[in-house]
Amino acid sequence: MSFGLLLNAVVCFAIVLATSAFAVSLLHNKKNQKQESAPTINALIVFWSLVGAFFLFAGLRTLAAYGNFNDLERTLYYIGSIPFALVTVPLVYFIIYVILGDTRVSFGVSTVFFIFGGIYLIALFGFGVIGPSNSDWGSTFGVNSDIAINVYLSGLFIVPTSMILGLLLLILLQRIPKRLQNRIAFSLVAISLIFDFMLLDNIAPSGATQMAARIFIFIGVVLGFFVYFTPLSTERDIMENRFGLAQTELLDFEDDDE
Repeated sequence: MSFGLLLNAVVCFAIVLATSAFAVSLLHNKKNQKQESAPTINALIVFWSLVGAFFLFAGLRTLAAYGNFNDLERTLYYIGSIPFALVTVPLVYFIIYVILGDTRVSFGVSTVFFIFGGIYLIALFGFGVIGPSNSDWGSTFGVNSDIAINVYLSGLFIVPTSMILGLLLLILLQRIPKRLQNRIAFSLVAISLIFDFMLLDNIAPSGATQMAARIFIFIGVVLGFFVYFTPLSTERDIMENRFGLAQTELLDFEDDDE
C-alpha cells in the first residue's frame, strides 16, 4: 500500500496526542477554576477523551489497512464506532449547562443522546458495514443500515450542530466583554469544526477526503487548545465561569468592552 496510508495514520496519532494534552491540561487546571465551572470542565475532558479514542482506533485501523489485515481493520472500525457514537453526549451536556447552568437538566438531555447513540450502535453492529475499501490515502467503510444513518444524522448530528450554532448566536448577542465573546466564539467554532469533520471522516467516500477531514480536525483541536488556554482577564462573568475559562492566575486586561 501507499505511503499515504502511513501519513494518514500519523495525522490520526497527532490528533490523539493533541486531544490527550487538551484533556490532561483541563484536568490539571481544574483546581484553578470556580466550582461553577466543574461540570463544564468534566464534560470537555470526556469530549476530548472520546475524540482521542476514536482517532486512536482510526490510526490503528489505517495501519491495519497498510498491512492488508482486513479482518483486524473491520474490528477496529467497530470498536472506534463506540466513542464516535457517544461523543455527542458530553457535547450536549456542555451546551445545555452553559445555557441553563443546571446540571440536572444537562444530565437529562444528554441521557437522551446517550440512548440515540446506543440505538445507532445496535443498528450498526446488527446490520454490519460495507468494506473496507482501501486506497492510497485512507481506509473507508460504508454503513449497511439506513436506520443507523438516519439515527445519526437526525439525532446525533443535526440537533447538536443546531445547538452549537444556537449557543454561538446567544454568545454573540450577549452584552459581555468583546475579548471574552471572541474567545468563546472561537472555542465553539473549534468544537463544531471537529464534530462536523468527524462525521465526514466516518462516512468519507474516498481516502483523500478522509485525509483532508483529519487534517482539519487536527487544526481544530490545536485551535481549541490555544483558545482555551490563552490568558484573558480576572474579571469574572457568569458565562465565563460556566465555560470554565476563568483561571485564577490570568492577567488583568483593561477596557475589555472596547
